[in-house]
Amino acid sequence: MSMDNKRPSMESTKFNFKKLFDEIKENITSIRQGMVLASISSVLLGFFVWIFFRDISIIGLWMMLAGIILSLLIGFISWKNIIFFIFGRRGRYGINTSIIFLASLSLIIILNALLFWLSGRPDSPEWMRIDTTATKQFILEDQAIKVIGNLNEDVKITVFMATNTPEKNADWRATEDLLLEFKRRSKKVSLDYEKIDPELDPNAASNYGVNTFPSIVVEAMDSRRSQIIPGRNPDIEENVFTEQDIITGLLIVNQIKQKQVIFLTGHGERNITDFDPNSSGMGLIYTDLLAQNYKVLSSTSQELAILLSENNIPAVVVIAGAESDFTLQDSAIISEYLWQGGTLLMLIEPESTPDGVKTFLYKYGVAVGEGTVFDMASFVAPKPNYLQIKKTNGQLPIHEITTDFDVLYLPGSSFLASTISPDTVPVSENGEPYLKHVPLAFTTLESWAQKVSDVEDLRYDVETDILGPFPTILAVEAISELGKTPIEKEDGTIAQTSIVVVGDTDFASNKYSGSAKNSDLFINSINWLAKDFELISIRPKTQAYRELVLTKSERDFIRWSGWLLMPTLVTIGGFISWWRRR
Repeated sequence: MSMDNKRPSMESTKFNFKKLFDEIKENITSIRQGMVLASISSVLLGFFVWIFFRDISIIGLWMMLAGIILSLLIGFISWKNIIFFIFGRRGRYGINTSIIFLASLSLIIILNALLFWLSGRPDSPEWMRIDTTATKQFILEDQAIKVIGNLNEDVKITVFMATNTPEKNADWRATEDLLLEFKRRSKKVSLDYEKIDPELDPNAASNYGVNTFPSIVVEAMDSRRSQIIPGRNPDIEENVFTEQDIITGLLIVNQIKQKQVIFLTGHGERNITDFDPNSSGMGLIYTDLLAQNYKVLSSTSQELAILLSENNIPAVVVIAGAESDFTLQDSAIISEYLWQGGTLLMLIEPESTPDGVKTFLYKYGVAVGEGTVFDMASFVAPKPNYLQIKKTNGQLPIHEITTDFDVLYLPGSSFLASTISPDTVPVSENGEPYLKHVPLAFTTLESWAQKVSDVEDLRYDVETDILGPFPTILAVEAISELGKTPIEKEDGTIAQTSIVVVGDTDFASNKYSGSAKNSDLFINSINWLAKDFELISIRPKTQAYRELVLTKSERDFIRWSGWLLMPTLVTIGGFISWWRRR
């Protein structure tokens, strides 16, 4: 029998096992390092699987559990090394460093949490809330704050809005931020809000009379007056609800008188029931006025006379682009209205202003220039008669109406002038001038007026054209027409009136009202004439849409990676560095 076929002896077998054991013992450090790495990797990988992969989250939990068990096993096997690590010189240094790190991190977390809690309180100080956005979209306008300060009873705001999609939830977060700012500013009275999902609680909506969603119900708690404010389509508008919407609701439920705005008809004026977005009608302006809590009507001069006879004086009368002449009766009725303290917004069109309108404006020292204004320094290409009125050009003087305006757009305009100089204006017994003219917008030095028929030759003709600059918008404050004595009212005061004249009508049409600050110009003029100074400048804030719509997994990834990823990487890097240098 060959020796190769002999079985190994027991002694040789024991020797092989002993050799294997000795090799394991010699490499125990490397094995322990591998186990440490495996345990850390298992915990981290399991955590990320649990956070970001909801469908297999149970696997992530098992991986974390396996990593923890493996860590305990390593601790049991290497307990001597652990004790040496803790109580050794390097260990103490590492523990001290860890304590300092954890203490610093805890202090930062506590400080941030405290500041977040304080800034979110309704009574948080102003210095803790700073809005760094370009349009200050998270801070209420000063005039809105004044309205809130004048509330005379507690208010409850109920929001009917579904939040079953990420987009709807984002709309609610924006609405809640706005309502929280209102609540924070209401020092005098209580202003609370709550959200009701109409899909989960349809009966609550029907009890309030709400049938469109989203909607807001503003309710005065003492008088029980309420106002329903329908929300906007978020696919079209930037915000479902605006600061302006809520202010309007607060004014209504606090019984702020609803003022009348009359659009005069019968002379070819613009139609406020025309909502075609490309038409010359003014339906969009009509909608904006309704949102401002104005009662908007159309009436003839005869119907206006009836209102005056009933002592029902409208806050503002608007004459928007009259094409046919005023009769003597029309002029007399409008004059009577102004003598009783009424106000007028007059919009005219270049080269088509009836003589009767011009004659009426002459009574208040306003002259309508001949021709159309061209401005080579500030226009919308390619039409030099489509004027851009820019603040940067010095074309917008400071006035309540043009507050914070940067640019206006007048697609074809007349120019205006004063028929008398300020030093020749008569004054009353107490020294008050009969008339005061305040230009609100100018053309530049490179402007002139000429006939539209001469538009082919866009050069200033010293013989036929009129050189600018010109006022294109004029505010008039008067206590009388020229040549007449001011009327003294029963209480001894003198009746005062205000007029705003704009050399263009198209700026307020459906086609152009959304351009630049055109809609704001019209609405602010109405607010100023009606003496609703608290509403001036409370316009919807423009903002770029920056909403980031994420799934739950994406939100979790951003949240946890921000909180844990960088600290974990730093910790692992520090551990590896320490391990290599020990």
